[in-house]
Amino acid sequence: MSDITIGVFLCSCAGEIEKTIALDVLAQEASGRPGVVSVSKDSCLCSERGIDAIREDINKYELDRVLIAACSPALKTREFADLGINKYLVERVNLREQCSRCHPDSPENATKKARAMLAMSLEKIRHSKALEPVVVPAVKTALVVGGGVAGINAALDLAGAGAEVFLIEKNPHLGGKVSELHRYYPRLCPPSCGLELMYSRLESNPHIHVLTSSEVENLSGSPGNFSVSIKTTSSDAIKSPEKDQVRTIIAGAVVVATGWEPFDPTPLSEYGYGRLAKVITNLDFERNAREQAQFLGQRKKTAFIQCVGSRDERHLPYCSDVCCMVSIKQALLLKQANPDNEVTIYYNDIRTPGEYEAVYRQARASGIHFVKGIPSELRQDAQGRISVAVFDLIAGERTEFAADLVVLATGMKASRGTTALKNAIGLATNKDDFIESHLQCHPQDSQREGIFTAGCCRAPMDVSRSIESAGAASAKALRYLQGEIAVSPDYPVVDILKCDRCKRCVEECPFKAYAYDDKGFPQVDILKCRACGICMGGCPIGAISLGELGIEQLSGMLDVLDTSYLGEDEPVILGFLCKNDAYRAADDAGLNSISYPPNLISVMVPCSGAVNGMIISEAISKGVDGILLAGCADNQCHYLHGSTLAKTRLADVSNKLKEMYLEPERVRFASIGRDDPEKFAATVKEYVEELKQLGKNPLRIQ
Repeated sequence: MSDITIGVFLCSCAGEIEKTIALDVLAQEASGRPGVVSVSKDSCLCSERGIDAIREDINKYELDRVLIAACSPALKTREFADLGINKYLVERVNLREQCSRCHPDSPENATKKARAMLAMSLEKIRHSKALEPVVVPAVKTALVVGGGVAGINAALDLAGAGAEVFLIEKNPHLGGKVSELHRYYPRLCPPSCGLELMYSRLESNPHIHVLTSSEVENLSGSPGNFSVSIKTTSSDAIKSPEKDQVRTIIAGAVVVATGWEPFDPTPLSEYGYGRLAKVITNLDFERNAREQAQFLGQRKKTAFIQCVGSRDERHLPYCSDVCCMVSIKQALLLKQANPDNEVTIYYNDIRTPGEYEAVYRQARASGIHFVKGIPSELRQDAQGRISVAVFDLIAGERTEFAADLVVLATGMKASRGTTALKNAIGLATNKDDFIESHLQCHPQDSQREGIFTAGCCRAPMDVSRSIESAGAASAKALRYLQGEIAVSPDYPVVDILKCDRCKRCVEECPFKAYAYDDKGFPQVDILKCRACGICMGGCPIGAISLGELGIEQLSGMLDVLDTSYLGEDEPVILGFLCKNDAYRAADDAGLNSISYPPNLISVMVPCSGAVNGMIISEAISKGVDGILLAGCADNQCHYLHGSTLAKTRLADVSNKLKEMYLEPERVRFASIGRDDPEKFAATVKEYVEELKQLGKNPLRIQ
């Protein structure tokens, strides 16, 4: 790599960085490094003038690598995005947030740390390669699985954006659970109104192909070109084939909208469902109201019991979201049909967010009674009425109500269709069997790239939110329906000359992006990959590298790290910080002037699970006193189980250190969230003191 030409650009950030760090010292340090042909200093590199100066030097010195020592790489990304050089040959050193701003009282040590950071970044960029996006052809056809309101709206949205759409439904008819309702809230309008409009739009759109009595048998391939086998089993389908058949379609993206099923309250014997004729479920109520003209209007005493099955660790441990509003809606329907109807709702908590609170207030004003307390057992008296007894937690007394009808507000659970589809195409579900990838940040994503979720297959929700989620899923799916897909080149590459086919990368990939080639070597499908680097972290022989951060680069950075940059008595900590959380927390510590010792040098990684045990061991063997692996909490990981795997691997390294008669405390994991700058700083301070007590790494070369 002797012909590499590197330009180093130092920014004083209007003098702020230079108040703490001696940039002239860094300039002198950089000028003596291999490949560096140009070093310059500017007061504001991110300004238009500063960007122009970088471009001029690239042309003047024929630079093929650029190193910018300034603010965090998480900032000013747009300003430095187009310098006239491949962006993977541009490296940034975080002198401001993670050096000058967090060590303002130690300018000498801050400068020493900055020199070490600069040397490591220069070595990293020397091993960097120019990378380009990979463009893959993709079909403009989408598959929507599930013909309820979420699926129908997803199909309409996708077709409206120019895609060809196949909408399949396992039942002979469309409409899902909404078609079984009498009215739906908050306007109490009939479902037929909205559904008929949807049906007419489906029928009039030539780009939507509806297949009822149809299910997915198998899905293979990649985003942009999924091969999907669909079996149509019934001769009463909307567009019925002459006989049952299996057809294969090629789809660029898939939207899953397989809906929900009601909880069966039969196991809750205290309520007598199936045994007492006057005890029904909320869906039974809808059916009776729709089919029996006198059901709502005939005078009766009705009791609604909330949370039947929901918020119960024995059955559905979660709140089913819609039950309070469903009971209030049904109670209002009874009151509107006959004001003499007596209605009582027994509840744990009333949950009516947003505009639904007005419906709750309307219910109270109409004379509907609300009793905080759940009946323990229902009994039928001699007249056939149901005795509902409960201790009213607000009134502080026992009450009893003789009901002509009891309605159980049963919860929502994942449908059998979701379970069947999960098994057919390999989707992951959460502990409650709903499809989920990362709820906080990517609610519409599944664990498989190119497959998105809409409606209640993701979580319990009402009609309006189901339609909203369908729109969000459709918008995400459109990326794969443009005729081609540009894939970022930061995906992993397997060196088959090193690979011993241990299969760990295939087994640990959270997104099932790996398969085996015809010789049994692992091969990544770049369209399924999300570049988390978990495979790189798990490879026991270091045969996998990410495009923009590989084993060779990390190893090279360790080669030039001065493990005594603060002196012989000060420990040096190498921190591997996950890009989305811990690294940003470290940045925020600097932005908020939260100081911590300059003993830590940070390396940004896509996920804590991307850090290979070989690199950690190499760092210890080269004299690093401590390794801090910082990532998000297990249930917050953007890559599902990256943090969990990181801790497991770190435990393995700790055991190896014991075998080498080194303290296992020299490696540690810390859960650092995006908004934990104080915790980050406190963790560094604590770790520095702990390492001082341990003493310096005996493998540190003098």
